[in-house]
Amino acid sequence: MLEPLDSPVMASFVAQLPTINALAEESPGYVWRLTEATDVRISDDPMMLINLSVWESPAALKEFTYKTGHVATLRDRAQWFERPAQAHFAMWWAPAGHTPSSQEAMERVQFLRERGESPFAFTFARPQPAPDQPSAEPGTMALNLDGRVLVSKANTPNGDVDGATCFRYRQSGGRVWATYQGGRVRFGTLVAVGDRDGRLDMRYQHYAAGSARTGTCLAAIEVLDDGRARLHEEWQWTNGDLSSGRSIVEEEEATRASTAGGSR
Repeated sequence: MLEPLDSPVMASFVAQLPTINALAEESPGYVWRLTEATDVRISDDPMMLINLSVWESPAALKEFTYKTGHVATLRDRAQWFERPAQAHFAMWWAPAGHTPSSQEAMERVQFLRERGESPFAFTFARPQPAPDQPSAEPGTMALNLDGRVLVSKANTPNGDVDGATCFRYRQSGGRVWATYQGGRVRFGTLVAVGDRDGRLDMRYQHYAAGSARTGTCLAAIEVLDDGRARLHEEWQWTNGDLSSGRSIVEEEEATRASTAGGSR
């Protein structure tokens, strides 16, 4: 903001908020928004505001943003806000029923700033397909996972994979598969379709804690400075409680391979 929220400079912006919020809630494709967003602090800078909402699709959000009464407020934003010096808007696909947090949102924005557009964080310029719409024809991936061994670095509590779980990947063109085991997981397999943008659309199954579990996962591939692979994963169980989560797996140093694309 150019001035504190209760200043005369911001008064006309604040006055519009109830109308714009009501317009969003009445718009096709609207699901949820962060209420009282002006009270949420996302950094030590008191002049920073966050706007966080959930929509059925990027198209629905774009329609509201540019083809409703919201567009007038958007055009006048220089009256109230500094011109951003870096990326400040990000979209991502979330499992149905998931309510994103402000921390999660800032992680996506930061990833976009550091790595550019990907399935993990994108903008209207390069909208990404929903996880349940895998590529019909796999494309040659820029990073070849064949022969790489990845281990879990982080997972949400409702997941079975932990730091003792090891994934052994194979790849042929844009087709990827792996076996994994360790920790709570006795044995598991996964298959995936990859594309040139570093997206993996996975289906997995494993045996853990006395039961068989199945699920889907959308992973964004990050290439670390030393050439190792790191996968940022959004997953959801397709049996049991149908809950969803987020995880990170990362290649062990000893298995680092060439980052060139190709097939076997």
